[in-house]
Amino acid sequence: MKNLLGSILLLLALTATAQQTIYLPQKGGNGITTGEYSGTNGQIFDITEPRIDVYLPKTDKPVPMLLCCPGGAYQYVSIPNEGTYVAQWAMQQNIAVAVLKYRMPNGHENVPLEDALAAMRILRDSAKVWNLVPDKIGVIGFSAGGHLAGSLATMYTDRQTRPDFSVLVYPVLSMEQDTHKKTRKLLLGDNPTPMQIARWTLRNNVTPDTPPCFIVACQDDKVVPVSNSIDFYSALTANNVPAELLIMPVGGHGFGFQREIPQTAVFRQSLYHWLSEL
Repeated sequence: MKNLLGSILLLLALTATAQQTIYLPQKGGNGITTGEYSGTNGQIFDITEPRIDVYLPKTDKPVPMLLCCPGGAYQYVSIPNEGTYVAQWAMQQNIAVAVLKYRMPNGHENVPLEDALAAMRILRDSAKVWNLVPDKIGVIGFSAGGHLAGSLATMYTDRQTRPDFSVLVYPVLSMEQDTHKKTRKLLLGDNPTPMQIARWTLRNNVTPDTPPCFIVACQDDKVVPVSNSIDFYSALTANNVPAELLIMPVGGHGFGFQREIPQTAVFRQSLYHWLSEL
């Protein structure tokens, strides 16, 4: 009970540290008209007003920024494990974070990416106001949020929406047989066309201009096959894109930043070192 109370108080404290919430412009709807609601573990369902919660560390020096895309199989946004706790860790490292609360596809496959593109534009436009390092504005994503982050890194529309780097954590990166089937179904429907499958299998979109990438996954992941990460890393290597792939033998799926397990500590340390070397 003491641990549970402590977690609740920490979550409340972290939530209060968001300096501001910025709502994103929308190009088109996704057909969801029911009200937004939260799940028992803090997940957010049926988002109709996409937005970013901005967390800025207390420092006078310019800082990098992470656009954070929590996972949730394109069914919901997984807060706090892959959002609020990411911001807690990042601010301790003097890294700013914008947690993206994006809309679900609901038969409109481009909607989540449209929200990520809009968020990236806002981060670029606000770099001076928020005292960001202008060439260190990247994206981090988890599971299906890793697919969204990877989509942004490989399908950006211009220099303003191109992340300077990406971090993909136990990511869904394929829509082929080794995909996470629920993620594919909720993104592309029951019977996606070969063109849809090819487009959203992100290794097909890697070019020499794809930003540097850090990928982490576990060999024993029973939710998203580790081949998603390996094949994407191979595509990055083939295109001479600087990349690091961390595959841990155990750790499963969904450890995020909330679970205090050895794998989480290894991941955080490796990620901090990689970000420091950019």
